[in-house]
Amino acid sequence: MATVNTVLGTIDSSEMGFTLPHEHLIDSSAGIRISYGELELRDRAFDMAVEDFGKAKAGGVHTVIEVSPMDLGRDVALMKQVSEATGVNFICCTGCWLDIPRSFWWRDKDFIADLWVREVEEGIDGTDIKAGIIKVATSDPITEHEELMLRASARTHLRTGIPITTHTPPMSRIGERQVKILTEEGVEPQNIYVGHINQTLDPDYHRELARLGVWLGWDINNAFGRPHLPPWEQRAEYLKNLLDEGIESNMMLSHDWNVVLSRIGTSGFPSRDQNPDGYLWLSNKFIPQLMELGTKQETIDRMMIENPRRHFESVKPTA
Repeated sequence: MATVNTVLGTIDSSEMGFTLPHEHLIDSSAGIRISYGELELRDRAFDMAVEDFGKAKAGGVHTVIEVSPMDLGRDVALMKQVSEATGVNFICCTGCWLDIPRSFWWRDKDFIADLWVREVEEGIDGTDIKAGIIKVATSDPITEHEELMLRASARTHLRTGIPITTHTPPMSRIGERQVKILTEEGVEPQNIYVGHINQTLDPDYHRELARLGVWLGWDINNAFGRPHLPPWEQRAEYLKNLLDEGIESNMMLSHDWNVVLSRIGTSGFPSRDQNPDGYLWLSNKFIPQLMELGTKQETIDRMMIENPRRHFESVKPTA
């Protein structure tokens, strides 16, 4: 077992239960909440979040890993309020998404790691809320500044022991390069979760990531606003074939969903009305489809309960 930081304090990894490993509370940018709050609907965000996560809790979701770092508008105070109101465990992150602050450019990786370690060991934004996971993102190809973030995340992990989760772009195998950079820095594969792997339905890519021993994030699972992806029913059949090969040992499922979509007017981003299931879309739609195709309950439990726990326990994926 391992001790896991949540926004309400530490829990044992055995208490995580049914876990969504890649979600968001607010999809925004650094500073928007302060300067242009109307873009985040911040006055409504608490009520919306309590409604959505209250339904998720009633539907069996125990833990949400909220992967919005500072440059995605992270709001740990709101996470704490929602966790208290709903009973859902929130694990928040340190690290950086694609909007890398200019203040980070060309810094030493240990300088940045110092900042992120502080958020793990002392707290975030002047609170005692501590990060429980490190988020990092890259384009394809990986830029100089993105590589710096990867190497800083590795240094943060080595000093704190908390795991790493990544963002990858569509139609890309850049996860392999991310893993190479992180392992060059000394990170063990079982401490790495490569996100959005299902934006690329390439079985050779997925098999190679599994061979490397990392966790695979099948975490863009809703059927809305992603025109480059095949229909979700087709993706369910694809995943079922991979699961039949034993890749369940490495797989986790999530949504990459948001309560408040500040990019609501941006092409390709869905509205809340288009996804009435919210954080239960997997439970209500995708998982039943997998089971109808023949996936066993023990496989679902492994992906949704056991594998997230093992990631935080630094356990290697094994069949």
